[in-house]
Amino acid sequence: MPTLRLSFSGLCTFVFDPPLQQAEAAVDRVTVLLQRLTRARPLAHQVNLQPEVLDQHFPLLEFNRADYQPASTRQADFHCFPDAAGEMTKGVCLLNGEELTILPDGQESGRGRVEFSKAPPADPASSLLSREEQESLFWMATLTDTLGTRGVINPKLLDTAPASNQPILAKAVLTQGRLKTRELTDSSYTIGGADGPSSFNRRVATSFELEVPFNNTVTIRMVANRNGIRTVRQLVLKPAFGDVLQAGVANMEIDRFIGMDPASAPRVEADFEVYADLLVRPIDRGQPRPFLRPAGPGNISAQGQSGCAPAGAPSG
Repeated sequence: MPTLRLSFSGLCTFVFDPPLQQAEAAVDRVTVLLQRLTRARPLAHQVNLQPEVLDQHFPLLEFNRADYQPASTRQADFHCFPDAAGEMTKGVCLLNGEELTILPDGQESGRGRVEFSKAPPADPASSLLSREEQESLFWMATLTDTLGTRGVINPKLLDTAPASNQPILAKAVLTQGRLKTRELTDSSYTIGGADGPSSFNRRVATSFELEVPFNNTVTIRMVANRNGIRTVRQLVLKPAFGDVLQAGVANMEIDRFIGMDPASAPRVEADFEVYADLLVRPIDRGQPRPFLRPAGPGNISAQGQSGCAPAGAPSG
């Protein structure tokens, strides 16, 4: 049976209903919030007495152009990644004030649920994980990890439509399929920028993947509210080769989409701190904002890589 594999990466927040800590192996809904980070901004964390600067991040939906179907009413905003013949292989939609819903074969899910495993691995420090261990949501870093009981998302962000004048620029509502960890860091991370030492010390997930079975096509419905006008467009995809349909949602620097090597310049270390803007009780300006940092010596920003780890969070 054909399967959609929809990846999520970058600075996005997973809000589970009911909360992940209370769920065993499934929830009714997962809302993925993509923050408005389209302007560069200084962070609270300083390096050499200067604040780190977060580069622009853009919410994007990426898909294979070969999978695009004529029934689509949503066009790509740009194409990228040429093949050997110079033909662009990927289409990318800029998600500006849009709410996404996944519709296998164009149908609502009914009473579907999002399934997952959050079982801890036998040895979290091992580099030899089984497939089940690697896919567990155990690896999802949460705002509870970094902020304790204060790490609760403002519920108004879930109820307010995403828009260019709102803290949330786009969102995806997941009501079916299986959510799993897709990629992990190579080394352990701990909490930096906190008032005291942290006991958190493990690898963390850098991307996730939703698997959804379907029969023929997958429709990604995009609803936007701009200037008082509600528009509904759809992207219809069908795997051109094989039974796997791949697409991805990201809230990241745009470098790789325009042909720049992501490792060509230093990246900030403390980008995880931007999630503090979404809290029920925001952290005052000038106060420490916890973030994920490598537990070992050295600074990941010097390696030209970006943490951009997605986060899980409960809603107040």
